Amino acid sequence: MLVKRTQFKQKIHLVLALLGLIPYLLTTYVFIQANMTLTESISLMCAMVLLFHLAGFHILQTFSDDLLELARSSAFTQRPGGRYQALPIYKKNTSEVADIRNNFNALIGELDEGRKKFDTVTVELLRESRKGFIEYERRLAELSPYVDPKIVSKIMDNNSSHSHGLRGEHRRVAVLFVDICAFTKSSEKMSPESIVALLNEFFDVAVQIIYRHNGVVDKFIGDAVMAVFGLTTPLYQVSVDAVSTALDLQTATYHLMKKWQREGRTAFHIRVGINTGEVVAGNIGSRDRMDYTVIGDAVNVASRMADHAAPDEVLISAATYNNSKSYFHAQSKGCIHVKNRDAPVDCYIITAKKADAFHQDSAFDGSERMALGKK
Repeated sequence: MLVKRTQFKQKIHLVLALLGLIPYLLTTYVFIQANMTLTESISLMCAMVLLFHLAGFHILQTFSDDLLELARSSAFTQRPGGRYQALPIYKKNTSEVADIRNNFNALIGELDEGRKKFDTVTVELLRESRKGFIEYERRLAELSPYVDPKIVSKIMDNNSSHSHGLRGEHRRVAVLFVDICAFTKSSEKMSPESIVALLNEFFDVAVQIIYRHNGVVDKFIGDAVMAVFGLTTPLYQVSVDAVSTALDLQTATYHLMKKWQREGRTAFHIRVGINTGEVVAGNIGSRDRMDYTVIGDAVNVASRMADHAAPDEVLISAATYNNSKSYFHAQSKGCIHVKNRDAPVDCYIITAKKADAFHQDSAFDGSERMALGKK
């Protein structure tokens, strides 16, 4: 590179000499040696100045043409797909410009190699990311039968859930218990496999109805299901969600029992208890084993409501009744005494939906509950 730089400097010095020094020195030399007249010397000097200037300008023009061609070529080096096109090298190019083109092409080659490596790494990262996402979806699908999907989403969305430890949050919810009446006696003559199959079929129907009304399945307790409404929905609709679920459970169970009777299987009746009140919702348990659940007096009252309900009856507390009476027909059952509570609890029996109230509410499509728009 040092030799090439020296050659370039020599050409520049030659051009400067041609333009400003050699013509005058040569004219002076000829004037002294040839004893020319002043007029002849001036004419000779003008001719030589013109000749050498033309030669110098020709050399400069050659450089400038090569540089302009280099500038135009380098402006269109990127090809479709992000790759770069090497600059052509012509025989007419000066050695210096040819060196610039070679160096530029070498740089383009390195850029292309870097781009290829970057593309390869990017593709591998995308593949690994996709594998990780597929694995995450698979594990989530495996987890969903054991944990309510809404709870899974709530935990996944809560980035600081780990730091909360055993703490929970106060929520006003509606708690529903549904269980099978006299199931222990009915199942005495059934094999364990038959009992499991019977419960699973009933629970499958019950869970789908609970999900349809935005409920969360908290747990299965023997032949009973505990569901919570209000963990993922606004406060004003939780009682209506719970009572709508109870009535749909009655209807679905009736049709399921008709089917079982036709198949010669054991039929049964259900009872439902609902209460609305304050609970603590969150990770409850030890650091090694936790459940996302709700605890509080409201849960205890809901369980006692189910215990006092008659077969095929939906029994609700006064708190639930006051929050849902615009949508359901109900009759008072008086007061019941709940274990571990001094004051009796007013309770009501739900008899039917008020169809007009649901139809007038724009948030309902027929009898199917979508969302409530009233507070």
